[in-house]
Amino acid sequence: MNLTADITGVFKEVYLVGGALRDALLKRPFKDIDLAVPPSADFKEKTRRLARKLGASCFPLDEEAQVYRLAQRKAPFCQLDVMPFVGGALEADLGRRDFTVNALAYKLTPSAVFTADKKTGAFRLRLDRSKVIDRAGGLKDLAAKKVRPVSDAIFTEDPVRLLRAFRVAAALDFSVTPDALKAVKKHAALIASTAQERVREELLRLFESPVSHKWLALMHKHGLLTAIFPDLAAQETCATAYYGKGGVLKHTLLVVERMDHLFENLPVYLPEYKKVAELMPAPRVMKFAALLHDIAKPPKAAMIKGRLRFFGHEEYGAVMAEKVMERLRFSREDIRLVSKIIGTHLRPGNLAANDIISDRAMFRFFRTMGEHTVPLLALSWADHASYISSGQLKGLKRKLQNPPAPLPAGLPYNSPKKTLRYMQVLSQLFRVYIKKNMKSRSARLIDGNDVIKTLKLPEGPKVGELLEKIHLLQFEGKIKTREQALKALKGMG
Repeated sequence: MNLTADITGVFKEVYLVGGALRDALLKRPFKDIDLAVPPSADFKEKTRRLARKLGASCFPLDEEAQVYRLAQRKAPFCQLDVMPFVGGALEADLGRRDFTVNALAYKLTPSAVFTADKKTGAFRLRLDRSKVIDRAGGLKDLAAKKVRPVSDAIFTEDPVRLLRAFRVAAALDFSVTPDALKAVKKHAALIASTAQERVREELLRLFESPVSHKWLALMHKHGLLTAIFPDLAAQETCATAYYGKGGVLKHTLLVVERMDHLFENLPVYLPEYKKVAELMPAPRVMKFAALLHDIAKPPKAAMIKGRLRFFGHEEYGAVMAEKVMERLRFSREDIRLVSKIIGTHLRPGNLAANDIISDRAMFRFFRTMGEHTVPLLALSWADHASYISSGQLKGLKRKLQNPPAPLPAGLPYNSPKKTLRYMQVLSQLFRVYIKKNMKSRSARLIDGNDVIKTLKLPEGPKVGELLEKIHLLQFEGKIKTREQALKALKGMG
């Protein structure tokens, strides 16, 4: 397939614009292609004709602005967004874009050939830089690795661009210009007025950065983080005696940093990382959970017998996180996951506080958490790892897989010895969960009715006790089939 020939065969004058052109100039692969064409009476018909040529579906993204999306049904599954020039002319269109590095255009000719990677479906494009149309200094900013607004008005025209500045910089490893950061601080409150699903998408794409914590900290410095998440504002002055300047929010950003670090180093910390990765939600969802995991600490903070405590913050945090995610239009699946692991994020630590972690205790933990076990352990890992420095974490790498030894009493909450012990328990839980294939073993071989019928027992606590024993045998690998479970049950009669 010659994509360029198909496009130029329908639209005689057509320009590559936006992120695809920016990435082509940076010699980066790209998947989505943005095209801008002169307005015409037959624009819709031409767009549909191109869709037929490409074997693509065609639907409007914005009927008023005449933005259409073409999505190929077969490999390379190309996605094109086509729209007439905003303002009626190319120069006016480029002047209304967001950042200079996106305000570039390149006229497509049959000689400009898109090549697609067969495995990823991503495109590359070799082009003549001298023919790039640049009215705002985008090429200069590309070379300087800077994200600069096209004009002072871009943030008030579309407030989601306040967040997009950080997302684009994170994706490209660029810096945001000082003038842009000043404008973000001035207009941060406007982010609440934009469609919240757009905010969600920009956030999740920012979390794809391996150093997302760095961008969250920069957003906070310029007022945007708490404009998006007002509940986080109180964290900054909460528990400063424990966490130092920045309070709980300092801890929160450290947990996101450790989550960044974990996903970049899974093979180092989790020997069964391939199997763990299969059960792990997308890193961006886990980083979002890390950001909200202590959202309820300020409202739950209370001095009890001279100590600052946060009783119930995990359960209340689950409720608060659910409301935040509903506002941002997250999927029900993501909301269930994040609220579940936030609501239970102290459980692994409570388990680790025991001198001995018995099979029975692990079994009950896995059975209770079910499919949420691996994501909960990852959140707990990042949470506990935040209590030691990066240097200390690096020094403890080799010890994390050792069997956990009992702790002496009276260690402070941020003692490296205590953190090591807790993280050794987490490593043990990861290891046992994978080794015993707990995901498949979570399906019960028998239920309460089987116990009642087999042993002719009345309903009552005894039925639950016997079921618990059968499930423990299943966890230990001593029984694997329903027949074996019923036989073991008869032996308990």
